[in-house]
Amino acid sequence: MIEEVNKIIYNMLISGRGVYLPGVGTLFIERQGARRIDKNRLMSPRNVVVFSSQEQAPSLVDEIVAIAGCQRAQAEDIFERWIAKTREGADVTIGGVGVLRGKSFIADKSFNSTINPKGVRTLVVRRSRSHAWIYAVCGVAVVIALAFFAYLQWGDSWGVNQTNGASSQPQEQTVAAEPTMEPVAEPVAEQTTETPSEPEPMAAPAEQPQAAQSRAYAYYVVMGVFSSEQNAQRAVEQLRSKIKDAAAEVRPFGDKYMVTAFGSDKREECNVFVRSYHDIYPDLWVYNKK
Repeated sequence: MIEEVNKIIYNMLISGRGVYLPGVGTLFIERQGARRIDKNRLMSPRNVVVFSSQEQAPSLVDEIVAIAGCQRAQAEDIFERWIAKTREGADVTIGGVGVLRGKSFIADKSFNSTINPKGVRTLVVRRSRSHAWIYAVCGVAVVIALAFFAYLQWGDSWGVNQTNGASSQPQEQTVAAEPTMEPVAEPVAEQTTETPSEPEPMAAPAEQPQAAQSRAYAYYVVMGVFSSEQNAQRAVEQLRSKIKDAAAEVRPFGDKYMVTAFGSDKREECNVFVRSYHDIYPDLWVYNKK
């Protein structure tokens, strides 16, 4: 009779239902995670038999009634005789399962192997060295990469801005020098009535930039092509207001008008101009006058 009851308890635990022992408590299998044994060792996750003083599983008496097909009174009598045979003081020994000692359950090795078919292992924990220096090196590498990328993106624009700042000063000096020439030319024209040709050499320097702009180049940086000359002239004014050193002018282009910003006999110089002012006029292109 004791062996039969032990088998019923065994099967109830293996099935995962647990078993309630009237007047004693409940036994059930619980899955526990890894547990630290000491600072260098861990016990792997495992299944253990846990005891609770509360009724949290089917009663052993009800299970005996269902299996034996007897009355409840008979099942209670079987349980009482079983508990009397298996209890010694505070310990209850369940053959093939383990020993309930107080509120702790110690499983037999065979039963422990059954509920843990892969076994319970002890894992050795090895402390790894700090790798903070790796993160520091990665951080520095990222900063250098970002700085290099920024230089590739905007380095030309910075150089152009510095060039514009340097070239704007001579241009302002030239513009300031022009008005000083006009007052000198007027008195000479008024005083010399017999030689009106004398003011012409004074006007020649003012005409030289226009002649320089109108000379033919092999390559031109083109801002756009317009169907009317008025629109082309407005584009020239807009171009000169945004790019101070642009040699902006209108050139015939078939039955239309082409606005150029720069001219050179070397295509590379035109390409440099396009890259320099790409942030202001992204649609600039190089025209080869064949």
